[in-house]
Amino acid sequence: MVYLHEFRITNSSPAKPSQNLLVNNQSLQPPPTDKLKLNVDAALDNDGQIMGTGGIVRNSCDQVIVAISKPIKGRFSVKEIEAKAISYCLQWLGDINCEVHLIETYALIVSQSVNNPQQYYGRFHDLIRHIIYHMSSFSSVSLNYVCRSTNSAAHKFVLRVDTVIVWRIVYPNPIEAIVTNELVH
Repeated sequence: MVYLHEFRITNSSPAKPSQNLLVNNQSLQPPPTDKLKLNVDAALDNDGQIMGTGGIVRNSCDQVIVAISKPIKGRFSVKEIEAKAISYCLQWLGDINCEVHLIETYALIVSQSVNNPQQYYGRFHDLIRHIIYHMSSFSSVSLNYVCRSTNSAAHKFVLRVDTVIVWRIVYPNPIEAIVTNELVH
């Protein structure tokens, strides 16, 4: 119940994002030519005991290049697990030398905190600093807020695992089904 309460508080923030942070597309859009885009998300199971984090990287032809999903045990606030998902995906992409140019998340408070960092202390702000650090290892990358429906493929992907799953270049049927379904709607 605590997670649900924090989720509602985090997503009911009266702060409005600047126009350059808010992407109002109602359907998934591929990145520009010769660019890669990471859609990242986190999800909680019904019991709140396991959280899934993960991301899907697509090219300008909307093909999945890499995908990762990892369960995390522990107690985190919604904004912390969303930030942890982005940090984890960026670290992994750096480790495999996969250059991304765009990152999309539906976690507005994370997007705002990364794009307008403040000098606060605490676990959430440590995670924001980790995201900024990992972003600095890419030549040109931006983090944007997108509406929930636009990021649903990443959300559906992280809900399906109880172990670490990694795909590179060729993606298997469960991922293909999620992505294909996302493109149709």
